[in-house]
Amino acid sequence: MATSQQDMQLKAWFDAIDVDRSGRLDAKELQRALQMGNLNFGLNDVDQMVRAFDTDNSRTLGFGEFSRLHYFLVNVQNSFQQFDRDRSGKLDPGEVMQALHQAGFQLDHPAMMAMISKFDPDNSGSLSLDEYIRSCLFLQTGARVFGAFDPQRTGQVHLSFNQFVYAASHVTQGF
Repeated sequence: MATSQQDMQLKAWFDAIDVDRSGRLDAKELQRALQMGNLNFGLNDVDQMVRAFDTDNSRTLGFGEFSRLHYFLVNVQNSFQQFDRDRSGKLDPGEVMQALHQAGFQLDHPAMMAMISKFDPDNSGSLSLDEYIRSCLFLQTGARVFGAFDPQRTGQVHLSFNQFVYAASHVTQGF
């Protein structure tokens, strides 16, 4: 949980990167901010971050949305550091599984391996920090979309083809 001092610092940073003074960050402004923190993502990836935390469908982030994204990224980075026990700069499948379990994602082995394969463009069998962040954003977005079709939280959904297309298009944007 953030302290009021941390919130004030985060708000000052938000205001500094809001170059058009709109009170909202678009993907380009967010991309520049992430680069300041040595997180270099393409515009498609940053747009996916915006979409994942944009609660009003404006394709921009207000301070509250930005704050949630910030703490999400901090938690993902901390998780990566915690589970990269050999300090290789990559998480192997066992480390990914442990990190995701701690984050509340209970994927079975085939699902986890499919996700690693999707976010491992160099086919190394492990995930670097940026690949791990992308995979966590994918899971975050997937969980939100899945939850829209699972209001009773049963862990199972039945979709028409149209619903499937809708869900898949919302989960895979930018990936």
